Amino acid sequence: MADDKLDDKPDVARLVDEAAKAIGLAIAPEYRANVILNVERSLVIARPLLEIDLDDELTPGPVFQP
Repeated sequence: MADDKLDDKPDVARLVDEAAKAIGLAIAPEYRANVILNVERSLVIARPLLEIDLDDELTPGPVFQP
């Protein structure tokens, strides 16, 4: 992910509209602004994790099976 850095300012409104359309989800107009706000907040929270460059040689841990 070294070359795939996140955009500084993604078009969140378009992302919400296209994602909702892709999965067949109708967002009522009175809720659209709050959905966009929550996606923006999620992006802020996720940004530090998504910007970490991981080594291609990393091995995933074993799957926990109780």
